[in-house]
Amino acid sequence: MDKKSGALLAAVLAAACALLIFPSQAAHGAENGLRYSLSILIPSLYPFMVLSVFVVKSGLSERLGRVLEKPTQALFRLPGNAVASVIMSIIGGYPAGARSAAALYESGAITQEQAERMMCFCVNAGPSFVITAVGIGFLKSAQAGNILFVSQLVSFFAMGILSGIFCRRSAEPTQQKKIQPHYGTVHAFIGSAADAAYSTLMMCCFVILFAALMNLLRIIPAPHSLSVLCSALLEVTGGCADLAAGGTPLWAFAFAVGWGGVCVHLQVFSCLGSIKINRARFVLCRAAQGSISAAVCSVLCTFSPQSAEAFSSFSGETQAALSGSVLSSAALAVLCVAFLFCIPHERIEIDKR
Repeated sequence: MDKKSGALLAAVLAAACALLIFPSQAAHGAENGLRYSLSILIPSLYPFMVLSVFVVKSGLSERLGRVLEKPTQALFRLPGNAVASVIMSIIGGYPAGARSAAALYESGAITQEQAERMMCFCVNAGPSFVITAVGIGFLKSAQAGNILFVSQLVSFFAMGILSGIFCRRSAEPTQQKKIQPHYGTVHAFIGSAADAAYSTLMMCCFVILFAALMNLLRIIPAPHSLSVLCSALLEVTGGCADLAAGGTPLWAFAFAVGWGGVCVHLQVFSCLGSIKINRARFVLCRAAQGSISAAVCSVLCTFSPQSAEAFSSFSGETQAALSGSVLSSAALAVLCVAFLFCIPHERIEIDKR
């Protein structure tokens, strides 16, 4: 047995012993993960996962790409039909962009190299998580949430532009595969819902597993700073809660959100489908995006010192910061218009056989 297999076997045995010795702690952690999945993950991410796949299967991404072909190529060296996936990665949460990019690759709209390059920057937390959960919920400051979201946007565009600059010449849009025919609107919607359901189920499984793991790790006596660091590196939600409880500077939250956590990384891998990526490169890009986000956040905090005041721990019910706002109304209107574009002009005939 080689060293790698031996280390893996030792880790599995240690985890099994921990589950047998501390079953209540593991069960309590899994219960917290299940509660988070049902109350936050599924309501906030599943609709965006459906839309992410629907814009590809319905042909909407191709229509939108014709309009935004030039700016998408200029910024990211990607074909225009990838712009919908890029947008969904910003507003839809961590795995939405990955699943949309996988749907583009499976339809033949982008190449393997382009899909892999999109994973260098199309992995972001949605505004509902950054502003509402982290900003208002954990930090009790909408301004802090806005600073975190702006920092993430800057790091997103920085990583996207850098990935385009250093990409190979073979990644030009002219070398894409032949695009498969699109489904009808109804079939595309049904297929998108089923596809998103499977991806969301996989994400929930990882969240529950890591919540149980984190609860077991808290049993190990360790310095508080090391415990908080491990929490932020492994799972972003629990990590941000621990960072807030410790009064950590805002730039640390920016890094944690940009990094995403190992749990999010595995969620992304589960959504990639047939896309093959270099995982070491993916992890390096996640660390780079987190570092850029932290640096930008530090700069923004110098212009807004009141946002760096002492943080209180999360308590009470989180209020929806974006509900009823102009931003949410505009987003809803855009989605409605996009759906109208997908309605077929011909009459739909029902087969009565």
